[in-house]
Amino acid sequence: MLSLFRNNQSTTVFLLAIYTVCLRLPALMGWVHPPEKLGEGDGGLLFQSVFGWADKNAFVSAILAAGLVYVQALLVNRLADFNRMMDDRNWLPGALYVLAASCVPDFLFLSPAMAAATFIPIALQRLFSVYRQTQAYAAIFDGAFWVMVTVFFHPPAFWCIGMAYLAYFSLRSFSPKEQFVFLTGMLTPTILALAGYFWFDQADEFLRMQFSRFIFWPSFDLPGDLYGTLKITLLGLLLVAALLGFNVYYHKRLIQIQKYVTILYWFCFAGLLATLFQYDLRPESLMLVMPSMGIFLAYLFQSSRNKPLLELFHLTLFVVVLLLQFFPKF
Repeated sequence: MLSLFRNNQSTTVFLLAIYTVCLRLPALMGWVHPPEKLGEGDGGLLFQSVFGWADKNAFVSAILAAGLVYVQALLVNRLADFNRMMDDRNWLPGALYVLAASCVPDFLFLSPAMAAATFIPIALQRLFSVYRQTQAYAAIFDGAFWVMVTVFFHPPAFWCIGMAYLAYFSLRSFSPKEQFVFLTGMLTPTILALAGYFWFDQADEFLRMQFSRFIFWPSFDLPGDLYGTLKITLLGLLLVAALLGFNVYYHKRLIQIQKYVTILYWFCFAGLLATLFQYDLRPESLMLVMPSMGIFLAYLFQSSRNKPLLELFHLTLFVVVLLLQFFPKF
């Protein structure tokens, strides 16, 4: 199955859509129950305004989630393809992003973290574009702008702001004037959103929801039931497999690609912090980690020379993901 994505043909985009539907079919058919509905502390006001209505309908939530994950897979694949991060151009980053973003039932329905994850590959694309540029004001502004948009959908994503700021120092010299441009890029969506909600007499609500929910004391309340334990175990194994492949990602690669990989690690770490420092531990918050994980898994699958064994491993993982979705019915 994975061999279908080892090419650079444009028609593979349709196979990617079918792959996405197959992995998320149980939720689309109503065979998987959605997680608990959003509480008062979940999601930024922008998420509540754009997608809040979908939380009332599990089918609509599953449809929107599948569509978002598919779009995100295209963005992740374009990020890896445009910046020549793979050994050769293929659809593995997009396909493995879909697999990672569908690996637990909590990822099958719309959530603030899932909506916010849409803008991470967009921000990374603008971040990567500044490498060795003499003037990059537009890219710096855009990168800060899109990272700030993620915060308006999922306030704990503010950890990504610090990682984006550090990323510019890693990619090139970051002058005080450019740092001011970065600050302007952060303030622009904030001012625009504040003005919009002020127009509808919701400025106080906007400030309360966005700037009082960045961080909570870390929650380490792990699930006590078998189903929850299986979900956390699968997520943990994927994270460990992706994060411990450091040598694979760096071995014999250009310095430029090594810098990109380092930034992906930073954003992955930001997603983990955003998940831990919340009032409760919700698996769907790990969607912020998935753009980085999709590319890391693509590196791992591409580096192996034993293609039959790799296909078997992918098929096994595919089946495990589907079985986990049906586990409550067993």
